[in-house]
Amino acid sequence: MAVPIRKTATDNVIHLNLRVVGGEKKVRYNKDGSVDKRHSNAVAGRSCEVYPFTSESEIKAVIDVLDRKIKESPDENKRWIAFRNKTLFIIGINVGLRASDLVQLRYSYFYNDDMTFKDFYTLQPQKTKKNKKFVKIFFNQSVKKALEAYANEYPVEDLSGYLFKSREGDSHITAKALWKIIVDVTSEAQLKLNYGTHSLRKTWAYNIWHNAEDKSRALVMLQQCLAHSDSMTTMRYIGILDEEKKEMYESVELGLDFI
Repeated sequence: MAVPIRKTATDNVIHLNLRVVGGEKKVRYNKDGSVDKRHSNAVAGRSCEVYPFTSESEIKAVIDVLDRKIKESPDENKRWIAFRNKTLFIIGINVGLRASDLVQLRYSYFYNDDMTFKDFYTLQPQKTKKNKKFVKIFFNQSVKKALEAYANEYPVEDLSGYLFKSREGDSHITAKALWKIIVDVTSEAQLKLNYGTHSLRKTWAYNIWHNAEDKSRALVMLQQCLAHSDSMTTMRYIGILDEEKKEMYESVELGLDFI
């Protein structure tokens, strides 16, 4: 049973602090009493870890949902949003950026003044601005094809403009909005694991490591790209340790023949 302890109101959200008994949810509510879906509303006693998309079938399932939304959109605005979200997803799993950097990408990062594609862009991540650190992101064919399709449908009017504009005004979408997009689309795709904004970055990193011939070298490179302090952090981040633990548990079958 959840017992209310304290309640405070902000502009649009009531934060309800709960003493949780028996692993019930800590829920955040809007003023109208509805559940605030902009937050994860984590369940006490359960892991909040988000997972990468580790197979082509999972990635295809998400893209299929977004393609259906594009095709079945009731109006042009919703069609644009669905197209934007598809482009966002594809670029997100191919550049390995944090959500805070991904949502702020501009057309000028990808295009030269003559609208030819750049091969890379040097970005200063939001999280490391104080340390004046930069990362160089390269653009593969998936990124270029997704952008070309998007630009063909919605021509670029201003190279300095945000690639993933909010539906309101000229600003970019927020990381919270991105989280909601990922949660909704993976739910519609009937994917069972927990996914969020970090899933995009983790998907890029996991598949880099998984497809590498020299996995030790790939791990070192990923550690640098992800700005992790050590390789164990990188392994844990992309789920390699879970795979190794699974193999370890499955390597022995004690008492199987006597059951």
